[in-house]
This record gives sequence, C-alpha cells and structure tokens, in this order.
Amino acid sequence: MSRTEFTRAIRRAALARSGHRCEASGKRYGFEEGQRCNCDLSLGVIFDHDVPDQLGGDASLENCRAICVTCNKFKTRGDIQQIRKSDRQRDKASGVLRPVGKIRSAGFPKSEKASRRQNKQTLPPKPLFKPAEETR
Repeated sequence: MSRTEFTRAIRRAALARSGHRCEASGKRYGFEEGQRCNCDLSLGVIFDHDVPDQLGGDASLENCRAICVTCNKFKTRGDIQQIRKSDRQRDKASGVLRPVGKIRSAGFPKSEKASRRQNKQTLPPKPLFKPAEETR
C-alpha cells in the first residue's frame, strides 16, 4: 500500500493555518489534553496525517498537521503499533493467519490393550487399617 502525500497547496495552507508553529496537541503527542507543543517550525516541519494513511486517512487539509520533528517521532511510535494491530486483525478475519489452538480431528483408533484393561475385573477395596481387637 503506497502512502498518499499532501499536495503543495495543502502543505502551504497547513503551514499558514499553524502560524509556523507546531500543531501537535493532546495525548497522542505526549501532552495533557488541550496542551499544544507550539514550538517554532523554522528548524524543520513535517506534514503529518492526523488519521494515518494506512488506517483510512485521506490527503486533505483537515487531515494534515504541520508538526515538529520531535512530535512526529512521538506520534509515529503509537501509530505503528496501531497499524500493526489493524493488520493482524484484518489478516485474521480474512483467513491469512490460521487461528491458534488445538487441531480438531477424529483421533486415533483404540488399541487392543485399552479394551483388555476395561474387561479386567477389579479387586475389592483393601481396608486402610485393622480394626482394634477388644480385650476383656
């Protein structure tokens, strides 16, 4: 699956929207809810998919975030785990992965020894202790 890139016009619009400041905010990037990185993007900017491309995100302005390199590394770690889990679930549902478990079969035929053992007579139970004799 190839990654869809943002057009030059979308990247320009995202950078203008951000005010040349990192748009990373929230727990996905390691911040508290509502907190934003807001660092200057003059050292480097990455145009990142808010919803990863492999999880159905498109190449639109709404899905584009202008973020710094540090925030991109933090988010990508979590995205990779989510994408791999999605891949495993899809493979399991489509039958590519075989379910783990015991192989169900009719089994092996019973041997003669087992049938002889069943016909053997059992002995009466043996007492665990001798009863005490009464003395007069």
